Amino acid sequence: MTERLILGTAGHIDHGKTALVRALTGVECDRLPEEKARGITIELGFAPLDLPSGRRLGIVDVPGHERLVRTMVAGATGIDLVLFVVAADEGIMPQSREHLAVCELLGVDRGVVALSKLDAVSPDLVELARLEVEEELASSSLAGAPIVPVSALSGDGLEDLVSALEEVASQAPGRTLRDGPAWLPVDRVFSMRGFGTVVTGTLRGAALQEGETIEVLPEGSQQVLRTKIRGLQIHGSSAQRALPGSRCAVNLQGIDVAAVPRGSVLATPGRLDYRTCIDVELRLLPGAPPLRTGRTLTVHVGTSERPARLTLLDRERLEPGECCFARLRFTKPVVAVEGDRFIVRGFSRIPDAGWTLGGGRILDAAPPRARIPREERVAGLRTLASDDPGASLAVRIKQAKLRGVREAELLREVRSLDGIAAVRVGSDRWLDPDQFEILVGRCVRAVEQHHRERPIDPWVGFAAVASRLPTYVPAEAIRAALAAAAERAELEAARSGHRRPGHAAHVADPLLGKQVLERLKGAGLAPPNLEVLARELKVNVRELRPVADHLVREGELVRVAAGLFFATGGIDDLRERLVQYLRKGGEIEPAEYKKLTGQTRKYTVPLMEFFDAEKVTVRRGNIRVLRGS
Repeated sequence: MTERLILGTAGHIDHGKTALVRALTGVECDRLPEEKARGITIELGFAPLDLPSGRRLGIVDVPGHERLVRTMVAGATGIDLVLFVVAADEGIMPQSREHLAVCELLGVDRGVVALSKLDAVSPDLVELARLEVEEELASSSLAGAPIVPVSALSGDGLEDLVSALEEVASQAPGRTLRDGPAWLPVDRVFSMRGFGTVVTGTLRGAALQEGETIEVLPEGSQQVLRTKIRGLQIHGSSAQRALPGSRCAVNLQGIDVAAVPRGSVLATPGRLDYRTCIDVELRLLPGAPPLRTGRTLTVHVGTSERPARLTLLDRERLEPGECCFARLRFTKPVVAVEGDRFIVRGFSRIPDAGWTLGGGRILDAAPPRARIPREERVAGLRTLASDDPGASLAVRIKQAKLRGVREAELLREVRSLDGIAAVRVGSDRWLDPDQFEILVGRCVRAVEQHHRERPIDPWVGFAAVASRLPTYVPAEAIRAALAAAAERAELEAARSGHRRPGHAAHVADPLLGKQVLERLKGAGLAPPNLEVLARELKVNVRELRPVADHLVREGELVRVAAGLFFATGGIDDLRERLVQYLRKGGEIEPAEYKKLTGQTRKYTVPLMEFFDAEKVTVRRGNIRVLRGS
């Protein structure tokens, strides 16, 4: 199937871009009354162009006015090739150069130059204009592009222009991303009676299907909305499915127009998110001033525009014409995807380039939170910039350290996870193999440390292991590491937790355990509670509690109530006497219960409730009977 391509116009104001589109397609791209009154394009315009071969190009007509460059950038971010328009009677103008720079920074290197207004100048001036354009393009990404003299008014040269576009389009690869999640930056939004909200944009990544559920990430918000695609159109024709690289209109179900301004993004659910920080490859235009860390720039990503603070990662100062790795921190979150292009503009005019300073490519839309030495981070970015999918994924996973990377984050990179060199933990997180081994070792050491500090515990629970790790680690990663340690016999596992092989719970101070047991055995059915016992033994109650718990596990003591422990022999004896009494008498009142225990209400009531809980007795009103009787 012929690949769908988007053709964008570029060039100085009033050089005839819109007139040329109208002559080629018959579509009037100037829709607004102000556009028609002033004779200039203010908003983006769209039209289909059917070439003789049957290929259809989607045309994005952009404004040429200097103050509307941000609108031009919003349209140019989705184009695959450019129709660069230069009026023969004026030649290259300031906005011609800025538009040319923007196209180059966005990676647009295929196109045709239309030397417009052929009817307004003599043949000699046309030739001079052609030579000037050729010289201007020689050092640009459009060097060698065909230059076609043409008149939108008379139609002269239109056939040659169409032929040139046909040839270039047949050789041009799709520049917009065509794998990964579906992703459509919104460049226009309006409402249609009977249909509701409609948004337009250039579709990237994957196809969109009528009726499917998608996410809306509104511009200027961090609230993600979900809706269904009510309908799709491609250049005014209804379609069941829109393929990546298409100019399409999407009718959204139940979404208000105000909720989806330009700069919003439609996307496959769960795959994209708002970002406050991105790592990039940044190139500065030759005429731009040098940049240092701390500079605030205006960044155009997709169809959105944001101020961002610049941090240079591999140098102290970026000189004109140079390229570097950098970090951009946004004042407001932005939706960004690896591999996409961006433009940066400043607040002072640059000769021949307007306010455009440079641009580049997003390498990492979710930089790792872990503190990484700058040299290591730069080396990782260099790999990300190499376009080696496997190596890029490996770098992202490695630099995420013990946190790992969620699968959705990796898939957001529009790359396959086939053959990924990483360890899957849980259902959707990946860790670098070396980092996973580090985590396994740390978990084993955490269990050993717990054994040393609390040898009285037979098993170490998950929370205890997590609390002893030096940094935050996702729960699923810890569980996977503990499971790996158990599989290797470095740990033993049970429902209660984990332990080192051969570990047996024991009291750290055997003498204290012996003293506790002797004192409670001697107290019979009137033992002191833990606080009293701690004062008698001159120890802290927090030190005494695990000793008592251990003796319970060993079967030496019975916990009757909170802080109240009885020797097991005394409880067994009372149980036997209670059962004999009830078998003979059938029931027992509280007064008789006190005689049976030989103790006051202070001890008798907890014992009564204990045997109820033990299912020896059942309370009926104010008496107890044997359970089952």
